[in-house]
Amino acid sequence: MVQEFICPNCGSTESNDEQYISKDAPDPKDTNPWSSVLQIITCQTCHRKIPAHLGERWDNRSIEDAKKEWIEQFKYYKKK
Repeated sequence: MVQEFICPNCGSTESNDEQYISKDAPDPKDTNPWSSVLQIITCQTCHRKIPAHLGERWDNRSIEDAKKEWIEQFKYYKKK
């Protein structure tokens, strides 16, 4: 179930843009969490690119769970 957008970074409910990305299947050894993200929503307030599954809290995910995943896996990810 898709819910209204809430940015897990700043809490805004306003979005600028939604991108649908086409790419090859991710390599199972790839540790980059972004490699399997196919939909990205840009927050109008903080301008961060948010994976749609977090911003729209797919599968009845709570905002707390979305924030936790955002911080632990996506927000500070740096390619090694």
